[in-house]
Amino acid sequence: AARTAGYLSLAQEWKKALTSRVLHPGAQTHQIIDVYVTAIKVLREMDPNSGELLQVVTRPVREYLRGRKDTVRCIVTSLTDEENGGDLYEELKRQDAKPLEEAQLDEEDEEEEVPTLEWMPPPSILQRRGVITGEVGRVSSNSRRAGDILSMLVGIYGSKELFVNEYRMMLADKLLANLEYDTDREVHNLELLKLRFGEMSMRQCEVMIKDIDDSKRIFHNIRSTLENDASTRINEDEEPVMVDAAIVSHIFWPALQKEQFKNHPRIQAKIDQFSIEYAKLKNPRRLIWMKQLGTVQLEVEVYEEDERDGVLTSHVKEVTCTPAHATLLAHFEDNDRWSVDELATETGMSEELVKKRMGFWINQHVIQTTRSSSDLIYTLPSVEYVADSNYGGLTDHREHHRHDDDDDDDPNREQAISLSAHEEEEIKTYESYIVGMLSNLGQLPLERIHSMLRTFVAGSDHRYDKTPQQLAVFLQQLCKEDKLECSPDGFYKLLKKRS
Repeated sequence: AARTAGYLSLAQEWKKALTSRVLHPGAQTHQIIDVYVTAIKVLREMDPNSGELLQVVTRPVREYLRGRKDTVRCIVTSLTDEENGGDLYEELKRQDAKPLEEAQLDEEDEEEEVPTLEWMPPPSILQRRGVITGEVGRVSSNSRRAGDILSMLVGIYGSKELFVNEYRMMLADKLLANLEYDTDREVHNLELLKLRFGEMSMRQCEVMIKDIDDSKRIFHNIRSTLENDASTRINEDEEPVMVDAAIVSHIFWPALQKEQFKNHPRIQAKIDQFSIEYAKLKNPRRLIWMKQLGTVQLEVEVYEEDERDGVLTSHVKEVTCTPAHATLLAHFEDNDRWSVDELATETGMSEELVKKRMGFWINQHVIQTTRSSSDLIYTLPSVEYVADSNYGGLTDHREHHRHDDDDDDDPNREQAISLSAHEEEEIKTYESYIVGMLSNLGQLPLERIHSMLRTFVAGSDHRYDKTPQQLAVFLQQLCKEDKLECSPDGFYKLLKKRS
């Protein structure tokens, strides 16, 4: 009895140490996950048969990770990062690993078995380890072993769909940012994930990678056609401006960023040229361009100080930016002086977005700012202006910052996937199901709504993965919006609007 008490006391001390040292806001999520994975390995060596010691010590870690918003993303990132993934990437590559459906999860995450007349309580930890009988390491256990590390991480949430959807969004960003159409690494990771999560779960990801491979072949076909067509060039010596595209099957991809603006006519002409060739190649299909996505490589003239003698000189450098940034700059080939409202009118962007994106070109010393009465004017810089403005127009740039605090616009930070749009579509889907339930069934309690949403909500993009607490917050929001009302006994029903 004394030994048993000491064993349990040791487990409680470890649990307290983990809680005090790791589970606090100062610890980053990926660090907590690393500690959790290490704890799993160590505690399995100490208690290889039952897994009860592991459950007692790490239960607070699982509960804490469940409450962090970026846990799923950190896990998926480590799983698919060959260079920095560490233990989780090695776990994914294990040859003896089973699919998640077959892997055994922690006892607290499994459904309890129906007891029978032959049921017997499990022996104590010390008896299973042979401490009581003196046969340490020789006594086996008939109890279930804890699952592998990946299944335990998935078991934190109890559903693999969260991880599949997160990987799908991360994969979309990676594929759209890959300008070389190189999918070898993503294909390798996808094949490993299919072994663990199942082929059906990864079907949409397969289509996404296939879209990129198909885009590569289409681009090379169109490029060879345009290069051989002399009529597409203004003169024979001109280097053709090439447009390439990632052509996606939108029903299989996550929601992409949506922002409408008007491309500069010269840029739009090149895009239309690509669309015409695609229509010839894939008739009757047509392209719908996501204008705000993509990258543009430009050669721009800037004035900068020579590192050797400090003399201001003009030179050409390459800059990578978004189509929106390129469109704004292209207008300065037509006119070297533009106001904010003029650029907003020409491009269809808001004045706030124009200011934000022009801040990028000011930082690159490509554009300067001046003030005319109450208007902010953008012009191409001259060597005299650069010299008088203390190198690169910094004085006017600070004035530009006073008008908009978000002028440090880095086009490389923009993501293709719209998380907010994805969440908005999910909310609309849940709301439509809830309204339909209450219309047909009258009033329902929270538990019944939660159970029905888990059963009936389905679709390529939207699966119900909320907790009852999260659903309660959402229902209260609908009540504040005068769409539902909640009775004192906790039943929700549609709010009848008075005529």
